[in-house]
Amino acid sequence: MTNTMLNEFVDKILVHERDRKGCQDTTQTVEIYFNFVGRYIPPSFREAELTPEEQEAFRRREERRDKLHQAYLRRKASGKQQEYDRRYSIKRKPVMDAKRAALRAEDMERGIFTTAASLPRQEPKRAVM
Repeated sequence: MTNTMLNEFVDKILVHERDRKGCQDTTQTVEIYFNFVGRYIPPSFREAELTPEEQEAFRRREERRDKLHQAYLRRKASGKQQEYDRRYSIKRKPVMDAKRAALRAEDMERGIFTTAASLPRQEPKRAVM
């Protein structure tokens, strides 16, 4: 299927806000509306029947996530979260810079990335009118 074909079939795509902000593993609803069909829900995304054990595990996981999210919101409101983020970013920056430099060196070896300074110097060319 080409992009043109896909654009002809899709009427609109709605991307909703995440269920919980500040949470790494949260759900986000994406609705796809096709021309002449309307909203499409793939079979794998429809409601599934859960066993009582699975329902209990799901309930416990949701309670824990709610508790953690409420603690995050309290930290954010008090300003402690910004203080933590500032302290953590100071520790994390050298690690991330080292990873970034290693990836850049690997890309330069493969010939994927090059710096502008390593390119041969050329004079600007004038356009012919």
